[in-house]
Amino acid sequence: MAAKKPIHYFVCSEGSDSLGLDIATDDNTIVEYFDSENDVDLAKFAEIVKSKPNCVQKHFIIYKGDEYRAVETDNVENTYVFSSMLRYRILPKLVAGTETIDTLIDGDKNLENRLAKPERQPEFKLRDANGEIIPDGIKFALQILRGREEDEDEDEDEEDEEDTEGLSKEELFYCNKDWIGVNSYMGDGKDYFLCAQESNCVSFECETIDEVVYLKYDGGYFYFDIDNKSGGIFIGKAVPTKEQRVQIHYIDDGDICLTGWGGRVYVACEWIKSAYGVVQIDDREEQLRWGSPMKLRLVRL
Repeated sequence: MAAKKPIHYFVCSEGSDSLGLDIATDDNTIVEYFDSENDVDLAKFAEIVKSKPNCVQKHFIIYKGDEYRAVETDNVENTYVFSSMLRYRILPKLVAGTETIDTLIDGDKNLENRLAKPERQPEFKLRDANGEIIPDGIKFALQILRGREEDEDEDEDEEDEEDTEGLSKEELFYCNKDWIGVNSYMGDGKDYFLCAQESNCVSFECETIDEVVYLKYDGGYFYFDIDNKSGGIFIGKAVPTKEQRVQIHYIDDGDICLTGWGGRVYVACEWIKSAYGVVQIDDREEQLRWGSPMKLRLVRL
């Protein structure tokens, strides 16, 4: 396999310390320095890159402070600015040629479509995946849809069949599926928060107050703690204020996603172990651009 060509960096010396000593290893780079913004000459930089045929020819990078600017060598007016948070996603694609500045710009234009619509659905009713209304007080589980559920194969392999041998009907219902569960920081049940669990679900219900549908667990209400920076969903005994409410959004096939009330960033699930995941609003740049919201299916119990 041929070695990847290095990409050419032009680095402002004032910000070179924050670039990191390992950049040549991480990004396979050639680095030249300039003193200040006044020394930036895109046409000159492009000619320098063209004079080095063993480096990436289509783009080069200008780095200053915490800002990366990709520049198209043959059209230096065509540039794309991104932060260090996106460096490890964008740079390898530019080097490999699987992304261009134009496709990155187009991706930004589509970012709006990846965000939730803040408007409430009029006369909102909670419905299961079959479209049937779930009345207040009726128990249901929240199934998390990730790869194996969304692309489920009709044929299970022999190993899966062996794993389910001897299980009860109820255990088979939960088995090999992912569910919203409830956890506690102190383990005393007084600070419940939502989490993701494999093959283990709990029951929830809803309550409608003044035409607002609240999701509930064990008599407590789902809510966001606006003073807690984790973005997690907690369970509390008090009816949430407007700022604390969880908003439900219907998506494809009757499944749902969650946001804060009037919020545009979906709740996501990050699996930190094979059988346990963190449930929270994730507004990192990488998640907004390429991540997926947590999709839930309401399953009557």
